Amino acid sequence: MGKRNEVKYFTKDERERFMRAVEQAGNTRDLVMFKLFLSTGMRLSELSSLTVGHLRQGLSYGKLVITGKGNKTRTIPLVNGINNELERFLSWKQDNSEGLHPNSPIFCNYKGKKITNRGIQDRVKHYCLKAGIRELSPHSFRHTVGFTMGNSGEPIQVIQKLLGHSNLNTTRIYVEPDLDQITASMSRSLVTA
Repeated sequence: MGKRNEVKYFTKDERERFMRAVEQAGNTRDLVMFKLFLSTGMRLSELSSLTVGHLRQGLSYGKLVITGKGNKTRTIPLVNGINNELERFLSWKQDNSEGLHPNSPIFCNYKGKKITNRGIQDRVKHYCLKAGIRELSPHSFRHTVGFTMGNSGEPIQVIQKLLGHSNLNTTRIYVEPDLDQITASMSRSLVTA
């Protein structure tokens, strides 16, 4: 079994079932949080560290500038309507008396404090169970973005830049063909006359 099969990511069906479980729960924070995860491929720590200031500045320009692993800064475009979701979420936070100071966390726990990495992990576990899918981790969202882009034929350098990998070899897992792809390719190109 190749390395690609060892990486845990959401299949299309799992992703749909997971998001349906989040929608049915009616938790606005979780819905926006997981949509942002699936739209950007952020690391768990990057997501949990977002502040209102990051978000407001990002929404103005249609992109988030975040500081990730190794204290490196990268820019993540806000596409596919996620910027509209985030705008609505800021309004929701204001309507629900959550802090909107630039240093306030975007995603808060029930006490109004920044949601912890562990808190997000618990939410992922909860929704995997509700959706009736295998238990995946918050890092699975990141892998899902990488694999989705890789399977769509996006250049490896684009995926590398989005995910903030310093080494291109780290990104290769998202574009390495699996056995099904190799078989299909052989069937198409090695047809005997």
